Amino acid sequence: MKILIVDDNKQIRNLIKKILKKTFPDVIAVEATDGKDAVEQFTKEKPDLITMDILMDNMDGVEAIKKIISISDKTKIIVISQLPEDEYKQETLNAGAIEYLNKESLTLLPEMITRICK
Repeated sequence: MKILIVDDNKQIRNLIKKILKKTFPDVIAVEATDGKDAVEQFTKEKPDLITMDILMDNMDGVEAIKKIISISDKTKIIVISQLPEDEYKQETLNAGAIEYLNKESLTLLPEMITRICK
């Protein structure tokens, strides 16, 4: 499985990679630092799944989701953000994401991925 991890914070990207590697040792993790980079990496790498932050420079996560979904509407995107779920979840789902996870609940990510990728 190839996963594109999109977050402007390197520590968060590394933490997500660590969590994923523990459950999915063969995972290939590709990184992007903002929405623009995410769209470029998506086109180049063709990941099976994307984790996407919302607040980033150059292009935010919602805009990146819309662009990626316009390229491939079957793309599985999980938004991982520290922003309040009640304020942002619906906007990201409307853009094309399939799940929303608060950064404080990152340990739930492998279970979420397993459920999504069945």
